[in-house]
Amino acid sequence: KVFQDFNFLMGSWSGPAESGGRVGGRVVSFGLEVDGATLGYRATTYYPVKDSLPETRSEEIAKIVYDGAKGKYLALVVFSTKAWGVFDAEVRPDGSIRFTSREAANLEAGTKLRWTLTRRSDGTVLEELDVALPGRDFAPFLSTPLAKK
Repeated sequence: KVFQDFNFLMGSWSGPAESGGRVGGRVVSFGLEVDGATLGYRATTYYPVKDSLPETRSEEIAKIVYDGAKGKYLALVVFSTKAWGVFDAEVRPDGSIRFTSREAANLEAGTKLRWTLTRRSDGTVLEELDVALPGRDFAPFLSTPLAKK
C-alpha cells in the first residue's frame, strides 16, 4: 500500500526546535491529500527574541508522491525563505525515512539538503535537517524531537 512506510508520521506533532544555538518551538503535520495520491507535510518553527536577535518564524510544506514504475518516493519541499528542493526518499532498514535533495533552488549553487524522520522507541519522532554547502559535508541545521499532539 502506498505511503504505508509513513504511517508512523500521520497526524499532528510538536516539540522544541534548536538551530544555531537558538531554541524555539515547532509544529508539524502529515496527512494524505488528493484522495491518497500525495502525502502532505506542513511545519512551522518559531524562535522568540534572544539577545539582539529578533523573533523569527519559518514554514515549510512538502508534497510527497510515489512513482509506482520506479518503486520510489519523491518529495517537493518548499521553504518560507523561497528556497525549494526536489528530494529522493529512502526508507532505511531501521524504518527511518531519509530525503536527499537531487536539486535545490534559491540557495547557494551546489548546496545539498538532507531531511530525516526517525521513529524512536518511546513513540516520538526525531526530525533532522542537514545542509551541505558546496564542497562540504552535511552539517546539522535543525533537530527536533516531536511528540504526537
